Amino acid sequence: MCESNVYVCDDEGDRLVMEDAVLLEEEDGKIKITDILGEVKELEGDVEEITFLEHKIVIRER
Repeated sequence: MCESNVYVCDDEGDRLVMEDAVLLEEEDGKIKITDILGEVKELEGDVEEITFLEHKIVIRER
């Protein structure tokens, strides 16, 4: 499977906000993330990095 972990990057470093994310969408200026079980989180920020080999997505908070 190709799930990814999603981290938010701020002044204090990276913190894990979701494991096993399968969908990332931009909607109305926000980033909407859905995990394998259908749980949805919305964040305000910009995608800073996607590392496919590590299954890692980093979002920089606005």
